[in-house]
Amino acid sequence: MPTSASAAKTIEELRDLSDEDLAAQHDGLAKSTFVGIGYYRDELSRRVFERQGREMLRLTIVIATLTLVNVGVVIVGLST
Repeated sequence: MPTSASAAKTIEELRDLSDEDLAAQHDGLAKSTFVGIGYYRDELSRRVFERQGREMLRLTIVIATLTLVNVGVVIVGLST
């Protein structure tokens, strides 16, 4: 487990870490690190983006469903 005096990891090393390992290393460093208000703003922003992503996925499914319904209505309308 790294300490606050450990060297920073390279981008490649960070990307190779599993989510669990990354969270564990963060939690280990967080115990001896002082943070400013930006730390909390960043977390709030991350949560907003996560909610927006879920909402965009939901809306995409709704649009795809309505498109399929519309295609069915057009096919029925053309066949009569």
